[in-house]
Amino acid sequence: MNTVPIQPKGPWTHRFGVMLFTALAGILAFWLLGFVVDDIGELKGPQLVDVEKRHLDPGLVAQSKAIDAQIAAIDTQVQNQKARQALLRDSTTSSQQTMNQLLDMQKQNIQNQVKPSISEQNTLAQSESQFIANQAQYQALNQAIVEHTEEERSLQERRSNIELRLAVQREAAKTEFEALDRRHHLRIAALQLLFLIPLLLVAVYVSLKWRASMYAPLIYAFGIATLFKVVLVIHENFPTRYFKYILLLALLGVVTRVLIYLIRAVRFPRMASLLKQYREAYERFLCPVCEYPIRRGPMKYSFWDRRSIRKVQPSPGVASDDVYACPSCGSALFEVCALCRNTRPSLLPFCDKCGSEKLMASPA
Repeated sequence: MNTVPIQPKGPWTHRFGVMLFTALAGILAFWLLGFVVDDIGELKGPQLVDVEKRHLDPGLVAQSKAIDAQIAAIDTQVQNQKARQALLRDSTTSSQQTMNQLLDMQKQNIQNQVKPSISEQNTLAQSESQFIANQAQYQALNQAIVEHTEEERSLQERRSNIELRLAVQREAAKTEFEALDRRHHLRIAALQLLFLIPLLLVAVYVSLKWRASMYAPLIYAFGIATLFKVVLVIHENFPTRYFKYILLLALLGVVTRVLIYLIRAVRFPRMASLLKQYREAYERFLCPVCEYPIRRGPMKYSFWDRRSIRKVQPSPGVASDDVYACPSCGSALFEVCALCRNTRPSLLPFCDKCGSEKLMASPA
């Protein structure tokens, strides 16, 4: 038989479960493909350090490192000298305070005509000597800091000159590294697509071959997940100016394929689609071929179209059991059943009186 039996839809809970788990299967497939693509993307690429080794002058690099070490040593010495100056400053302040106190005591003794003791004189002399010595050391440290600062400035100038020469070499290394990095990303993208494209082609082939299978939702979920992952890989690894052409060409291919399918479906409809079209037309009292109103029985003197059929009130009278052909296109719409000899729809597979089935001709 060429008729397609109507499949039961099943409970709504089962239909909802099928949609839910189909979406879940698509998400899991997308994650799984993402893990594989990420593992491919972790392949080691070029390193900037290795590229710079080929471009930078080893002598200049060694000089720059040596100067950096000298500058660091000078900075340490200057910090130490400043710390010693702080200690000397505290010691000098203490000596000065002691000396001022002794001088005040000596002044009071002179006013009181008291002769200072030998111990007081010795303490005052020691404080003066300590103060003078601290001042001398402080000035010496100041001179050393000035000399070290001047030396550091000279080293900074030398390092600046070397860095200018190294900057030119680093720019060449950076240019080469960027080219190698782009090539590496394209290689990674090629490997990822080499993994994804065959899966996508298999999914498309299986979807077309078994689209009527009861497992079609699972196949579609895997195919859509693979397609999304392919689009993401192309978008992430190819420049925008190339990606827009790839995306537009892919969309143009999909739209063309869908358009061809729709045109063929209209020109050469499948039996299941054709029977659905016929059923809906008979329900609306319209010719299934040209949609001209079927005016027979109580609908003989009425007027309606596809949208206004629900508002039409049939005229009172007896329903017609005569054969009927569309006066617009000539298609036979009602005929005599070969089994029960009653009138039945010509374009539907079963008789509404006895339920007998007739062989439906496949569309050309």
